[in-house]
Amino acid sequence: MNSSILATDTVVFNVRKKKLKVLLIKMNKEPFKEKWALPGGFVWTHELCENAATRILYEATNVDNLYLEQLKVFDAIDRDPKNRIVSVAYMAIIKKDDMTLKVSDRYTDIAWFPIDELPQLAYDHEEIISYCLTRLTWKITYSTLSLTMLPDEFTLTEIQEIFEIILKKKIDKRNFRKKLLRQGLIEETWNKKTIWVPRPAVLYRAVSKELVLKEMI
Repeated sequence: MNSSILATDTVVFNVRKKKLKVLLIKMNKEPFKEKWALPGGFVWTHELCENAATRILYEATNVDNLYLEQLKVFDAIDRDPKNRIVSVAYMAIIKKDDMTLKVSDRYTDIAWFPIDELPQLAYDHEEIISYCLTRLTWKITYSTLSLTMLPDEFTLTEIQEIFEIILKKKIDKRNFRKKLLRQGLIEETWNKKTIWVPRPAVLYRAVSKELVLKEMI
């Protein structure tokens, strides 16, 4: 009896230039040569799925300190036309803008794409991204996941923008800030962002680096 091959595929989110974006690679092999796809690859016999996902992302971005969450197994029989491949899908969040993206012999290009301007994708990766986007939208409303998408120090306006970009709706500024500060999830750093006008904006930081379950909006 033929056995399945185990792989991982990761949807990497980042808010760049006020847009939610996804990291994609351009395939260098058939049957999807020149098609865009999610960063992914096979799980080695000696490693866990999460370690494989982390390794593959590090090879592409040089980033290994990131938020990574296992979401779902995608195991449709025909998801790969050449082999029986079962993929464990992950969601990752990278907040660095200065990372070095790298190509390899497995793909010819790597780039960020706005979530609403994705190219035609290989395999079932459109389905995987759709599932992960739903998960992201849901999870930022009841946890501190949004804080992982910000710099170590951020303004209240910047965190509000994260919610508005992902949820695609305007949020009442006064109520949002009042609720956020009351929850005690962030604290002032006593530093200020001086490029703001007409006056510098106070910078905050997360009280904990651990994900906290809490109704955010």
